[in-house]
Amino acid sequence: MNINRKEIKALSREQIKGNIGMFLLVSIVLGLLWSALGPLILGGPITLGFAYFILDIVRGRKGEFETAFAGFRQFGSSWVAFIVSGLVIGLGMMLLVIPGIIASLAYSMAFFILADNPGMGGIEALKQSRQLMKGHKWQYFVLNLSFIGWHLLAWLTLGLAYIYVLPYQSAAQANFYAKLKSESLDIDGEEPSVAAIE
Repeated sequence: MNINRKEIKALSREQIKGNIGMFLLVSIVLGLLWSALGPLILGGPITLGFAYFILDIVRGRKGEFETAFAGFRQFGSSWVAFIVSGLVIGLGMMLLVIPGIIASLAYSMAFFILADNPGMGGIEALKQSRQLMKGHKWQYFVLNLSFIGWHLLAWLTLGLAYIYVLPYQSAAQANFYAKLKSESLDIDGEEPSVAAIE
C-alpha cells in the first residue's frame, strides 16, 4: 500500500484549523504534568491522552480539553506500553542507534491502537503496532523527515512556530495511522469517542 504523503499533509493542515489554540493549551498542561511527575510515572497515560485528542481532531470532532486526560482510564495498559517500548528503543539506541530508530517506528502506532481499543493490553498494542507498520516504517520515517524544514523555522523563530508545527505534524502522524488502519483487517477498533468509554 502506497501512502501519499502530500495528501496526508494537506488533509492535516485543514483539520487543525480552529484547533490550534486548544492544542496549545493541552500541550502546556500535559507538558507541565510530564515535567512535574516525570515520564516514568505519567508518560503512558499522557501519551495515550494526547493520542485520543489528536485522533478526535483528524476524525472531524472538535478537540476538547478533557479528552487529553482520557488516557488515565487506561493507566495500566498505557504505562506498560510506554515502559516496554521505551526500554526496547533505548536498548537499540545504546547498541547501534539504527535498531533503536527501527523499534521506535515499529511501535509508533501503539497509542493510537490503544485509543481505538480501550480493553487492549499494552503488550498487545505494541505487537499490533509492529504488525501494522510492517512495510511502512520507511514511509513513516520520510513523512516525519519532511517536517525538518518546519522544525528549522521553529528554531529560527525561537520556538514560536511550534504553535503551528506541532499540531500539524501530530495530525499527519494520526492520519498516517488512520490510513494504515483503513487498509488493515487486523486492527478492530471502532474509533470510539471519549464518551464511548466513560
